[in-house]
Amino acid sequence: MLLMTLAGCAAQAPKPEWYERATGKPYADVLAELEVAITEQNFRITGHNHIGSVIRSRDNIAFPDYDAIQFCNLTLAKEMLEMSPAAVNYMPCNVSVRAQDGQVFVATHLLPVDTGNPKLDAFFLRMNDKLRRIVEFAVEQ
Repeated sequence: MLLMTLAGCAAQAPKPEWYERATGKPYADVLAELEVAITEQNFRITGHNHIGSVIRSRDNIAFPDYDAIQFCNLTLAKEMLEMSPAAVNYMPCNVSVRAQDGQVFVATHLLPVDTGNPKLDAFFLRMNDKLRRIVEFAVEQ
């Protein structure tokens, strides 16, 4: 019975929706553009994980570039958390960057817009627009 209950919960869990774009721009340029885009959308970078370069340094091997950048806006965070304390699970916002097959890919996880809370859904729609704009700015030629 427990297995059936767990299987039912897993089937209902929302799958993440990713917004991803690719560009032929140099990796360092994409990272620089991301910093600008994040700031222009009124967010502050709270973390930057240089995953690929750290693996290269640690293991002294050739390894592709991978980065993960976290960012937040406390005013928006407060607004969201007042609507739904459980929305803290979506914080902070993230964008990932990876070099693959001669291109640079930038992706972000979009927020669900079918939470059952109309105010939160509208807020997440606005946030998703900001997240898409950040990605688009970083990859545009």
